[in-house]
Amino acid sequence: MSTTDQNFNLPSQGQSDWDSDLNANFTVIGRGYHKLITAGSDINTGTVLTVTSDGYAHHYDPNSLSNIPFAFAYKAISSGEQDTALLHGIVRSLDVLTPAVPGLPVFGSAAGNGYIASSYSGADRPVGIGIEEDGLYFDPGRHLFPEVIVQSAQVAAVTGSTHYFSLDGGRGGFIRRILAVGASADLVEIMFHANTARSDTIFETLSGGVSVVGSFIDQAGLPYYNSDTSTLNGLIYGTLMVMSDAAVGSDTIDVSVTFERFR
Repeated sequence: MSTTDQNFNLPSQGQSDWDSDLNANFTVIGRGYHKLITAGSDINTGTVLTVTSDGYAHHYDPNSLSNIPFAFAYKAISSGEQDTALLHGIVRSLDVLTPAVPGLPVFGSAAGNGYIASSYSGADRPVGIGIEEDGLYFDPGRHLFPEVIVQSAQVAAVTGSTHYFSLDGGRGGFIRRILAVGASADLVEIMFHANTARSDTIFETLSGGVSVVGSFIDQAGLPYYNSDTSTLNGLIYGTLMVMSDAAVGSDTIDVSVTFERFR
């Protein structure tokens, strides 16, 4: 007999077999919280899993909007078989891991079939935090340590015209700070949108009456989430315009945004 979720052994013969069961349980407890899963396809050791609506586990695909990271496989599981997978907790000494950086996120690999990578791309989603080079704290979808990054773009803007740019701010998070610096434009409008069509505006800021002509800072503190449904990427989309009543015909504007990126 065993428990449903953690799959702990339940001793059935009294003291004669307590030691082996208790030791096995302590090993499981030490890693984290587990779940007994049923493989819907062959599962490889050291892979992130998703669970479909029929209750079966499969390799997680970070390129797809239709699945989310759910668990981590410590061992190979054949299709149709049941075994224990990690829901959240410590993963150590697995050769399949690319070297993790302590304190930084790790991701479901867009190139590997459910494997983990330490680098970020627009198609990946964080699944945990590195604790050592070959170890991580697996905790998909809940990240206590968001990644703070700064992304920049340079826009050659003509007065009265709309100019597009995009920044890799992750799938969602917070805009913490916007800095715009130009040579001479004293009136600049910047808008950010949550989709490629730029029909979903999430932020708008306008410089004007600043003490230093050509530069301004906006401490935004604004949450965002990419709402594109056709692709899974980590971009937010910007629109910049030097306003028609600015005292300049054109300018090159450097836009720098500080993101607190969650996924």
